[in-house]
Amino acid sequence: MAKILLIEDDPIQSEIIRRHLQTAGYVVLVTRKAVEGIETAKREKPALIILDMILPGMHGLEAAIQLLEMPETQNIPIVALSGMTIPKFVEECYRVGVKDFLKKPTEPQHLLKIVEKYAGKPKRQGVVVIVSSVSAAYTQLVMHLTRMHLRVESLPSPEEALAKIAQIRPNLVFIEVYTGEKSKTDLIGQIKADKNLSSIPIFLFSHRLKREKLSSITQEAGVDGFLEYPFDYSSLTEIVNKSLLSDE
Repeated sequence: MAKILLIEDDPIQSEIIRRHLQTAGYVVLVTRKAVEGIETAKREKPALIILDMILPGMHGLEAAIQLLEMPETQNIPIVALSGMTIPKFVEECYRVGVKDFLKKPTEPQHLLKIVEKYAGKPKRQGVVVIVSSVSAAYTQLVMHLTRMHLRVESLPSPEEALAKIAQIRPNLVFIEVYTGEKSKTDLIGQIKADKNLSSIPIFLFSHRLKREKLSSITQEAGVDGFLEYPFDYSSLTEIVNKSLLSDE
């Protein structure tokens, strides 16, 4: 997945932009200062740098000039980010080599359009297994994962799931749980005991159980986490991105 470096000292703005881009499928690196951003750019080689023009310690234009002069970063496109849209200032941004300009506060669709222009559209590639019979939570989870352009394999029977998981070798497993389901507990234990499958992240979900009970089952089973229903798309996206990134 393409990495985007965001150099922005405003924590609210950086979080808004980070969430929009992460939800879209990008890996977002965030730094608050220009010097840190320059070092991160040299180390990580992002596909795109979004650079705030007003930063503590170093002006954004100065940072842009440094990035465009260094061999390690000179070919990375830079998009300026600023609430100041005075024509002469915008012209100066382009003059030093900035590729494009984003006005604060950013409009989500325009932000994605600009990022896609220079970093390409995000491409998620992965397989997700859902162990669940049909339920409202299952339907919503499939809908969200399909929207992310992921291949989804549904396994309704936990007793038969292990062999199919071993065959599919998914990037991520979601298991719908209810109180006292020994077959699901046994499946989790079997996955974790198999050296070829033990590294696959497992997350639990349920359309019946409350957060406290889900948290308790998650701790007892020793899995990676859980999702509350109805699902928060941003939280689900973070889980998916983290799981797919670990396989790169």
